[in-house]
Amino acid sequence: MGSRSIWNNLNPFRWSKTIRRVLLAFMAVFAAGTCGYVQIEGWTPWQAFYMTLITVTTVGYSDYDKSEDAQMFSALLMLGGIGTISYCLSQIVQYATTKATNPEARMLKLASKLTNHFIICGMGRTGERVARKLAGEGKDFIVIDESEGLVEQFRRDGMIALRGNATDDMTLMVAGIDRATGLAAVTSNDAANAMICLTAKALNPDLHIAARAETDSAVGKITRAGADVVINPCRYGGDGIVESLVRPEVSCLLFSNPSIGSGSLRFVEYKVSNLDTCHHVTIESLLQDYPGIVFIASRLPGGELKVRPDVHHELKSEESLVFAGTAEDIATFSGRYRNAA
Repeated sequence: MGSRSIWNNLNPFRWSKTIRRVLLAFMAVFAAGTCGYVQIEGWTPWQAFYMTLITVTTVGYSDYDKSEDAQMFSALLMLGGIGTISYCLSQIVQYATTKATNPEARMLKLASKLTNHFIICGMGRTGERVARKLAGEGKDFIVIDESEGLVEQFRRDGMIALRGNATDDMTLMVAGIDRATGLAAVTSNDAANAMICLTAKALNPDLHIAARAETDSAVGKITRAGADVVINPCRYGGDGIVESLVRPEVSCLLFSNPSIGSGSLRFVEYKVSNLDTCHHVTIESLLQDYPGIVFIASRLPGGELKVRPDVHHELKSEESLVFAGTAEDIATFSGRYRNAA
């Protein structure tokens, strides 16, 4: 099924079949009634339609005197019309109930409301870890996978999960790629990740893309396909293990480790807003207000990463700052500056 399962829910010629059948039934009843009265009584089409309407709705006949043939036809019309209308109403109620409880329709509705969210393509162990981490950060995200079982699992966990092929334009558009902030291509297939990056970048050139590569040789190819960051989980995990063996204290700072408690060091990226620049904020003034924070680097839009920015440096709009601090320091900073993440 793949992305077709998503498209079928959007296609009005598929999801409105019941409604079309109901409308055709209504039209057939009124057409038959109108034509019948015109032939039997010689009434105008409007008179015939009006008589059909009050017959089917059982309003009454005080306005008209009918012949015996017309009375017989009215009896048949009432029996057939009322039965048809009852069936149509039951179909409408069933259709509305089904749409309201249809998980796919619910996912599509939730996905359409998200903006500045993240899209995770591939729900293996890496994709699950990315999803759990984003959920812990309080970020909005959508997961995409072709496995019905995985999609159902993540839906039960309260996540917005779509079943589809992430290399397909329609699937990414349904996931709101034009409104998304970032995308993670983390399937176990390097070729699929490269195609996801290529498709996503074509649909949203400003999208930040992080991708997974199973082999070192695939890193360059996925980067050329549009990924901003490419990570080999084996290499990354191996480097972390070596750090923990050779430099255990450094490892505790660089890698999240629950054993070192709430005072552990956290690295944060902050995007400077226009409001900050209006107050002529400098690194020095931030250090005075938040002495527990260590400013590591800064990058202007389109510029190079500058390590240890000068304390007299005045922040510019859309500039990115990278700094470190304890969870308490970060919470204090974030209480004033909402763009820290």
